[in-house]
Amino acid sequence: MEQPAHDLRAFQSTQAAPRRLGTIAIVAAIHVVAIWAFASGLATRLIHQGEQIIKVEVVKEKPPEAPKTPPPPPPELQKPPPPFVPPPDINLQTEAPASTITQVTTVTPPPPTKPAPPPVTAPASIGRPHECQSKYPPLAMRLGHDGTVTLGMTIEPDGSVTNVHVVNSSGHDELDQGAVSCASSWHYKPALQNGQPVAVPWQASVKYRLTG
Repeated sequence: MEQPAHDLRAFQSTQAAPRRLGTIAIVAAIHVVAIWAFASGLATRLIHQGEQIIKVEVVKEKPPEAPKTPPPPPPELQKPPPPFVPPPDINLQTEAPASTITQVTTVTPPPPTKPAPPPVTAPASIGRPHECQSKYPPLAMRLGHDGTVTLGMTIEPDGSVTNVHVVNSSGHDELDQGAVSCASSWHYKPALQNGQPVAVPWQASVKYRLTG
């Protein structure tokens, strides 16, 4: 049994309408996306170009001007030299040189040295040895004083004794005076020089000792 033809076309046209609308919507969406992509790409490109322009402009800035050199200092003005004043003419009178005096020094040779005198022999006592113990001062004996007296004297060419004096004291005056009185009576064999008697200085000691 055949169906009516008008019913089939109507049904087909009813089904085709939604499909066509979907296709149109998809195509429109594709165009929108393409337009958006194109617009986005163009915007990005414009941004990059703007950055390049900015970079180029930064690079192409004018270099800083070189600092201006200061003007050279004014030349120093040299002071004019002082006026030349010629020195005065001074005439100095030079004295004539003094006459030279030549001094002649006469060197007198020293006198010839005298030969040394011949040695002097020592004097010697005559007779018994000189002693004063036998002439012990009585005062010193009563006081119990003793000691040694050193006497100085001169033995004359005839052997006598002069100028008797105390050189070193015994510490007791009565002993010193007794020794001087005792030695004044001494007599010596005189000293000889070149075989002749001569006066000589001499020293002798007198000892006083108390016996118990």
